Amino acid sequence: MCLATPAVAASCEESFQKKGDFLNGAAFSARVQVEGLTIERAFSQLRPILAREGIKTISSDANMGVMKAENPATAFQRALPLDVFASMSGNLLNVEMIFTIPSGVGASRDTVKKYLCGALNQLLPN
Repeated sequence: MCLATPAVAASCEESFQKKGDFLNGAAFSARVQVEGLTIERAFSQLRPILAREGIKTISSDANMGVMKAENPATAFQRALPLDVFASMSGNLLNVEMIFTIPSGVGASRDTVKKYLCGALNQLLPN
């Protein structure tokens, strides 16, 4: 007799990925699933979470499940985009954040993971 085990969603930290490199640019991504949370509520929770980290929300469209934000430019660095994608799957909300850096710009994998997952792990059900 074989018992099936339910699928368990990976934690944000387990989902974290980096694609690319210093010479070609890189994209860091992380995702979470939150049961009982709507796209609208997730975006309204993320705005102040990101603002506390100095990240400015540029636009958000809950109908499309897309939020655009950026780490503002400084004297030493141009603005860096942060894209959030959200979609419903039954009662589960899937939220993915992608932080993109251009070629010639470096970022610590651990630091980016800390910020992305730090934000995503604060999402709470309705």
